Amino acid sequence: MLLEWTDLLNEINDLFVKVTCDKIFKNEKEDFLIHVKNCLKLNNPQDWNYILASEDILDDSNAAISSFLKFGMSGPTKYEDLGEKYLRLYGVLNAIYMQQQAILNLYKFFQCKNLKLLKEKLKASETIEIRHKLASHSVSYNDQASDQIHAFVPVRIEMDDFKCSYFNPVNDAYESADLKKGIEEHLVLMCTTYIEIFKKTVSTIYKCNTDKTNTILTLLDPFEKMINGCKLMKDKTTGQFVVLEFV
Repeated sequence: MLLEWTDLLNEINDLFVKVTCDKIFKNEKEDFLIHVKNCLKLNNPQDWNYILASEDILDDSNAAISSFLKFGMSGPTKYEDLGEKYLRLYGVLNAIYMQQQAILNLYKFFQCKNLKLLKEKLKASETIEIRHKLASHSVSYNDQASDQIHAFVPVRIEMDDFKCSYFNPVNDAYESADLKKGIEEHLVLMCTTYIEIFKKTVSTIYKCNTDKTNTILTLLDPFEKMINGCKLMKDKTTGQFVVLEFV
């Protein structure tokens, strides 16, 4: 099975959950949250609850994004239903926002460096800008450059599976976006950031065990190769990854 970007994000998430849970449940103590805090070097015992929620949200939002990339705005039935298109457009844009917030949570709770820089990268994402314009602040979008409130409306007759055009009646501006391209760029950023979180976490919780750290981090090699341009396959029988390198 050739992996898509949503598949890669799921694989990273699943591996991260396994590695952190293996650490926690190896020698579980009576006061569980304190035990987790010590195992994962968290700042607060309650952080664990937010981490679990973030991992679940990543998985759930990824299912929504995967469906959109597979079936587009029309959905699996492919009926020409305008309401379905709006639901899927608004849904995928908010799934992207939820996914970014979940990654930010993990980045923060595992104390990765440059949180401010990551926030700026996420804010600059094209799909997030479209989300704010069409699926959140449609009639109250604050344009910081002009310090003016704008409004944005999708152009119905140009709503394709992966094309989204929208009109601003305040200044008569018209814009068009390739949703598939924007979503894939978002997913690459999510995967890259999650790997950064993974490396920081493993290096912290196994700080005194270099061999263990290196062994776990080696598991990320095929994921990073996909991010760097290779194709990645997963054998359904063995669960092993096969990297297809192209010159």
